[in-house]
Amino acid sequence: MGAILDVVEMLKEPEGMVVAVIVIAVGYFFVKWVFAEPEDED
Repeated sequence: MGAILDVVEMLKEPEGMVVAVIVIAVGYFFVKWVFAEPEDED
């Protein structure tokens, strides 16, 4: 629970929002990469 409160406090800072956007973008592309259809390697 304390970690969640720390994240909420961090998001109140401008640099915290920038870090959050970067983390969300990295997570999005990672999930997209993991669930991508494998290309045929013929």
